[in-house]
Amino acid sequence: MIKKLRIRITVVIMAGLTILITAVVSGIYIFMQRSETEETDKVVNSAVSALNREDSEKKDKDKLQPPESSDSSKRSDPGSQRERRISLSSRSWISVLISSDGKAKEITYSNPYSKPDSDEEIFEAAENIVSQNSDEGYVRLSDISYRYFIRKSGSRTRALFIDRTNQLETMQRLLFVLIAVGIGTLILLFPISVVISGWIVKPISKAWKSQKEFFANASHELKTPLTVISANLDVITSEPDKTAAEQEKWFEYIKSETVRMSKLITQMLYLSKEDREDPGLIMSELDASGLFEGVCLSIEALAFENGHELVTDIEPGITAKGDRETIIRLANILIDNAINHSLPGGDVRVSFHRNKNRFVFSVTNKGEYIPPEELSRLFDRFYRTDKSRNKATGGFGLGLSIAKAIAEKHRGTLNASCAADGTTTFTFTWHNF
Repeated sequence: MIKKLRIRITVVIMAGLTILITAVVSGIYIFMQRSETEETDKVVNSAVSALNREDSEKKDKDKLQPPESSDSSKRSDPGSQRERRISLSSRSWISVLISSDGKAKEITYSNPYSKPDSDEEIFEAAENIVSQNSDEGYVRLSDISYRYFIRKSGSRTRALFIDRTNQLETMQRLLFVLIAVGIGTLILLFPISVVISGWIVKPISKAWKSQKEFFANASHELKTPLTVISANLDVITSEPDKTAAEQEKWFEYIKSETVRMSKLITQMLYLSKEDREDPGLIMSELDASGLFEGVCLSIEALAFENGHELVTDIEPGITAKGDRETIIRLANILIDNAINHSLPGGDVRVSFHRNKNRFVFSVTNKGEYIPPEELSRLFDRFYRTDKSRNKATGGFGLGLSIAKAIAEKHRGTLNASCAADGTTTFTFTWHNF
């Protein structure tokens, strides 16, 4: 399931990146197209202005000049007036003057080296465009791509053809580069997305594994008392003639396992409650020193019964903010855990001090050495250093998990450390918020 989830997350990440890169590439390409269109419009306006200015200058010049001789030898060839050249822009353009009857009568080139094979081809194209009443569009003449415009100034009508060949080639190269960069970026980001998906599913995988372990361990812990209860019931039912007093020990076994199972279920329900977003804590100002002293007094007899001495070092007069019931529960769990795992005759030390704006509660005992790899798992649910799960050596492995949850609800930390000689210390630190 985790593997499929990781694949799905990778696909989602790559799909998102593909959409993003496609949007960026499209945006750049559209922006460049608009820039090219704006540049073309400027070329058209510049060309029209220059042509109108030249026509005006020509009219003024014709008015000042005396009439030409009627000598045919001095008369200009009409065909020679059909072509003019004006260099105004780096963009090549062609202007065709259209007569009132829709016929092309004069052509102007901005660049003599960039034009179709024949003037007739341009005249024919200009006349067709005017006849179709098309103001602008695209046309291809002699393998040259043009964008055309129809512009009217007074009684004059001109068809302007703007050479787009270089711009088209540039846009095609730009599009190719953008697509190549986009594909290359996706290829480079793929392994990164795989790593990210692994990072995303890591806590999910851990939670899934913990859940499986939780159910397996819970089933094991519940199965043991149920098996004992079932076995004792079989013994009782196999001897129906005996009185309850005669079978008292079997009933005691059943009662003991029922209590044990009830305690387990209570702890599981508590952990389930702590997992909710709402902590359900009642925060108030507490006499923290008195609270921990009270816990130590109540548990001192238990320590004595187990052959241990409870040594306390509690700084008096400390007031802290927290939930009274859960803090007491945490202290009981840590002290009880220390008593159960101390070597015979060993002391259990409890200390509580203020460190600037922090409060530090610690419980220390000397027991068996706990290696670092096991220290990090002490707060896992159902985890016990005793793999045999002998109930004489401890509880269900839920106490420290509950203590950890309480610490986190108080925005604090609960850590464990173990020295080489087996001295183990659990430290609960929280701030006065």
